[in-house]
Amino acid sequence: MIGEKTSRCGSVRRKATILATASVIAVSAYGPANLASGLGFKEAPADPPASIGYVPSSVPVRIEAPTARVYGLQKIAVNQVLQLADGSFSPPSVYLRVNRIDLDDTIISHTVGGHRFAITNPNKGDPAQAAIAGNDQGSIVEMWLSVEGFDLCVTPDTFYAVAVGYAGVFGGRLNSVLATIAQIFAQFQGTPLADFGPCLPLKTLLPLLEVFIDAGVPLPAMLPAENLDVYAYTIKVTTEPGLPSVTAPLAGVAVTQ
Repeated sequence: MIGEKTSRCGSVRRKATILATASVIAVSAYGPANLASGLGFKEAPADPPASIGYVPSSVPVRIEAPTARVYGLQKIAVNQVLQLADGSFSPPSVYLRVNRIDLDDTIISHTVGGHRFAITNPNKGDPAQAAIAGNDQGSIVEMWLSVEGFDLCVTPDTFYAVAVGYAGVFGGRLNSVLATIAQIFAQFQGTPLADFGPCLPLKTLLPLLEVFIDAGVPLPAMLPAENLDVYAYTIKVTTEPGLPSVTAPLAGVAVTQ
């Protein structure tokens, strides 16, 4: 009887955790025509939607990961405010639209009624076992985040190469773009950099990323990230029917007070 009761409690807690996380993550599907128009590089990415199609929970989910990989960064917009389920509004958040994001050793937690429900995926940095939002077959992942920590890792040479390669797109703005790159990375001049570049806070890189994205200039297909610590008010995953939207191969559940 004790074993049966423990099993039932564990099942209830697991369901509660999954439901809490599901309240933040929404999934929708779309056809190939919409996918083709949504990913064109020739036009500037659309602004964040005025309405996301549902009212998100008033309690955000905290997502932590020491390392991550961001695929297909399409849009960044700051000061985005959402109406929440209890009638209040979220603090100004950062809107990110990507194709996919992989999280290493992630902890996804949600506090309700004094209890902290957490999903962990301890993959020990193994990309094959990472927790993933989206997939590699054309998904779109939209996130409304309050950012405590989110460092992107990229070399200045990468930005210089892209800027010069798309000089015709920037036109008379090219010199100012190059100057912005130099200013942001000035602190790293003369220092050895890792192969994937220095890791800078998302806030520091925002002016540069917005210029590239709004000009329709493609960024590297994958951007490594570190020190991820965000509160997600909602995450919307749009993908083809039958394809995975969220996966966590090693997921475990814990409940604490």
